[in-house]
Amino acid sequence: MGYARLDLIYIVSKIAEAAIRSAAGLSYSLDDMPQSVKEAAAAIVATVSEQIAVEDDRILRCRICGKGPFTRKGLYLHVRRVHLDTIYDMVRRELETYLWRTKNI
Repeated sequence: MGYARLDLIYIVSKIAEAAIRSAAGLSYSLDDMPQSVKEAAAAIVATVSEQIAVEDDRILRCRICGKGPFTRKGLYLHVRRVHLDTIYDMVRRELETYLWRTKNI
């Protein structure tokens, strides 16, 4: 396993964590991301976090499985424990799409 593979795993995990925190309404930071992907990471966080949770009348529900209601921390823990692999796949797909668009424009 080379450095590029480790960097990709690191980037995907950081973006996934930020997306989960954003969906739950918790604070997050992308400051430790490489400058070259920081803009893409912010866009991916916004896209993926919209697909994780829905908030109706201040009631949070998981958009992936429909469970809820959750508190902000409860939603965060639910998504981390139950749907983390799904979130990694979503982030990886969005990142691949972003990189493909960048390469082919």
